[in-house]
Amino acid sequence: MWKESYPDEDRKLVVRSQEGDQLAFEELVRKYQQVILNLAYHYIGRRDEIEDIAQKVFLKVYFSLPKFDTKRPFFPWLYRIAINQCYDELRRAKRQKIHTFSELSLEETSSIEKLMNQNEVPQSSVENRQEMQALLHRMLDQLPSHQKMAVVLRDIEQIPYVKMAEILKCSEQAARLKVFRARIRLKTLMEKALLK
Repeated sequence: MWKESYPDEDRKLVVRSQEGDQLAFEELVRKYQQVILNLAYHYIGRRDEIEDIAQKVFLKVYFSLPKFDTKRPFFPWLYRIAINQCYDELRRAKRQKIHTFSELSLEETSSIEKLMNQNEVPQSSVENRQEMQALLHRMLDQLPSHQKMAVVLRDIEQIPYVKMAEILKCSEQAARLKVFRARIRLKTLMEKALLK
């Protein structure tokens, strides 16, 4: 889940890292490791792979950090690297993400429940909540990647629209539109699946 970052604190850590302070870089890793692990899990879905992906992300960040412009916010840059790494992994594996909602933490399940409520999917249409969660997850996998990204960022990671805009390199209004369209598509997929 998104937690507000402190850009000035990040900037200081980045500058210290650029000057060779390993402890400062380790602090950046500690601060954002769980966010990157969550992102990788939502995209890749296999717990045995997400730590490797996070490690690759932070290696890329480490080697790219000397060129990073400290006038820019650090988090959107890091998140974009993580998203690109996830896409690379998906392309390499040429497979869809496979996992069940029973593997999710309570916090993640709570976010999914909020998402289900936002989309007003009738829970009485399936036998139990677990089936609904599994169905929602399958429908998320059917979304085009840009729509899935919008749902993951906003409804699962709960990243504010202003930060989403930075990550997606678009206006805040465009970010809102992406989420709106993704939710509509997800709702349509859910409704069709429930009518079967």
